[in-house]
Amino acid sequence: MSYVSWYPNTSRDRLNFVLKTLPAFIVLMFFLYFVLDWIGAFEFLEVLVRDNSVWLLDSIFGMDTSEFTVKFFERIDPDPLTNSNVYFGTPHFPGIRMGTYPRTLLIIRACTGMEAGALLMALIFITPAKWQNKTVAHVTNLLMMHIGNTFRVAFHFWFTEYLYKLWGDADKAFFWAHDMLSKVFGFVGIVIFTLVIERTGVRIVSTFGAWIDAMVDGLKRITWRIQGKAFYLDKVVSYEESSIEIGEPTRVEEITKKNFYPKEEIESNNWSFFKRTFGTFAGIAVVIIGIGFIPALNRVIGTASDNIAVSFGAIQTVVPEQNNMFGWISTFQLLNPDNVFITNVVSSGVLLFALMVALLYVTPAKKVNKGVAIGLTPVIIFPLNILRLGVQRWATWTVATGGIKDTKPLLYENLADIVTTWFPFFFWVLLIIGLFLIYRALKVRAFSMMWIWLHQLIVTLGWFVGLRDKPGEVVDSKAAVTSIGSE
Repeated sequence: MSYVSWYPNTSRDRLNFVLKTLPAFIVLMFFLYFVLDWIGAFEFLEVLVRDNSVWLLDSIFGMDTSEFTVKFFERIDPDPLTNSNVYFGTPHFPGIRMGTYPRTLLIIRACTGMEAGALLMALIFITPAKWQNKTVAHVTNLLMMHIGNTFRVAFHFWFTEYLYKLWGDADKAFFWAHDMLSKVFGFVGIVIFTLVIERTGVRIVSTFGAWIDAMVDGLKRITWRIQGKAFYLDKVVSYEESSIEIGEPTRVEEITKKNFYPKEEIESNNWSFFKRTFGTFAGIAVVIIGIGFIPALNRVIGTASDNIAVSFGAIQTVVPEQNNMFGWISTFQLLNPDNVFITNVVSSGVLLFALMVALLYVTPAKKVNKGVAIGLTPVIIFPLNILRLGVQRWATWTVATGGIKDTKPLLYENLADIVTTWFPFFFWVLLIIGLFLIYRALKVRAFSMMWIWLHQLIVTLGWFVGLRDKPGEVVDSKAAVTSIGSE
């Protein structure tokens, strides 16, 4: 396999390359995507795409654009939390309104292609190449982005109106024209633009390749470290012969380290350790998960978190008691049905509890340590999760009813996304990391067990797709080389 001259071929060189280029890439991405937007640079591109796409609709698609309304419109989005809309105030979004399609079609930053354009431009900047080549690549990229996305937007407008005339459903027409086709065209365009940039002598794909190779190197180092740490202390009993002729052997107890990482089995594609441990893990997890379908448990956790939200100031809607095996339903003032809080096997914490207890059970360790770890698990998971549920319900209600929607609509939508998506996501991630750290302090290497299963799957997948040689093939190839050498 041939590499471009600057490609880092050693593990240390790849690490240094990542440390030099990746931070610069992130900073450039932030500047090109956010800072330029804040100073109004994208509005120029949005207007340009709108005007040129209207011209294409007239000259190529043969539409009568004299009936179009081409101006700046007010943006109105569906409220993500309540049964209403979010109004963005003063009209400043360029767009068009066609005579036969009832919805306003706005041109926003994504329509200009600068979501992918910022990524490609940042990659061009940090990829080693001559500045003459980089300049050509930047100009080519900007032209491709504008021309390609203008054609894509024009097609989207035409096809949306065509489907609306065909079906009579504005939302369905927009979905198929925009989400199912226009976005696909955008992805294909990125691939084409990348190949064109490569032809200018700026090997941005090689930069990605170096990052991926560095990531693989890092995973290998993590695996080696986990292999060395995957041990537990155990008592080994042996007997020494007595120095006295008629004496009985002396009983000797010795504490030794036992490493349970099946490195040889994984490398030889022997799944015995995986089948033995993962089968037990799955059985225990399924049994405990069944607890999460007990209505009384969901009700206790749901009402406890409701009480926390109400104590913080949230107003709960009085509804008939809804208690079934699929979850306890909690409703709050003004929140729409999409934001009803359901306490079920996942949100209650039972799923995580089941997975952790099953993982602890199959992890080789001293019984006392495993017992302490299993005992601490529900004490940590359930109180923290009940508090999280209460805070999230109060925060969601506060954002929905706090009035910020009328004064700062964009901030409102961002906060709605945070309280409904990112807050629970980071809670679960941090909780899982905290549990693994506690287990590690108790010398129960549960993370090592999980890594063993992952290692087994990845190695076998590598053999399946042809990235690695199977053990038998390696032996056969060595035998063939030996026989050739003997001849």
